[in-house]
Formats: sequence, structure tokens, C-alpha cells
Amino acid sequence: MFGLDALAGIRRDFMPRAPAGARGGARPPRSDARTGGRAPIAVLLIDDRALFGESLAAAITAFAPDVAVSHQRSTTALADLPAALRGADVVLVSIGRADPAKGGVGHLLDALSGGGPHPPVAVLADRPGAAVAAAAARLGLRGVLSGRMPLAEVIAALRLIHGGGTVSPDPDPDPDSR
Repeated sequence: MFGLDALAGIRRDFMPRAPAGARGGARPPRSDARTGGRAPIAVLLIDDRALFGESLAAAITAFAPDVAVSHQRSTTALADLPAALRGADVVLVSIGRADPAKGGVGHLLDALSGGGPHPPVAVLADRPGAAVAAAAARLGLRGVLSGRMPLAEVIAALRLIHGGGTVSPDPDPDPDSR
């Protein structure tokens, strides 16, 4: 068993591949001195499961020095959405198995995709089927990521979305066949 510190040591050899269904091109992050002259892509991860959200944020940040992830619960983000979005380059909403058009998740996505300027929004779904893809298209979301994607593909998708691209679900009905 090994921890994230051990994995962070191999991040230089870590070459993520673009996820299936990805379109567009990544643009380099803003210039800054924090990551070899470039500011990291600021990702706001919204997930109500504290352990999952904090763990995913830590894993992405450990593997990708050009991506900085912060985690918030949906109620905290909705309480002051402009403040939550301040400084975010990409918003990733983890919806689990929820319907993106209903309930609290639907309310959050409506608020995020509503009028006014906002960073690109994507969802991370346990089951990114046709209903999730249709809701994402209707809301103008820039990505639908699968919870079955390897971490490298999630990172590549975030970079692609930041660069103006879109990510749609893999049409492969059996994701375990890859």
C-alpha cells in the first residue's frame, strides 16, 4: 500500500490521454511563477460527499501540478455562488447517480448554467447515459465525465474543457471492455 505522496513523485512521467468523446484543443494555462511559469487551472469541485470530494481534489492536485482543485459542498456553493465561482477556471459537479434535471443537483446546475458569465461547467456521473448527456446539452454544459474514467482521463478532460473543448460520454455500452 502506498500513499499519494509516493504517487506524486511519478507525476512527471504521467502522460494523460484524452478521454473518448473529447473534442477541441487544450490551451496552455495562464502565465505565473507557481508551476514553471504557468498558473494552475483552478477547478472548483462540487460534491456533497466530503471524503470523495476531498480525495479526488487531492489526487488531481497531486498528479497534475498545472491543475489546482478546491472542493465545496453544493449548499455552500449555492449560498454565495458568485464567491464560489470567483477565480475558478472550470467547475466540475459530481452528481453520482442523480438526475441532473431534478432535485438539488438540477437546482445547482440550473444556477451554474444560468445567465451571466461563468466558467465552463462539467458533470462527473456514475452512470453517464443518454439522459445525463441530454440534460448536459440542454444546460449548455461543456462535459460529461464518467466516474469509471481513469484519473489520467479526468485530468485530460479538465484541461480540454479549460481550453475550450467539450467532453461527451463514451458511446461504448460496456466500459469494462477497454
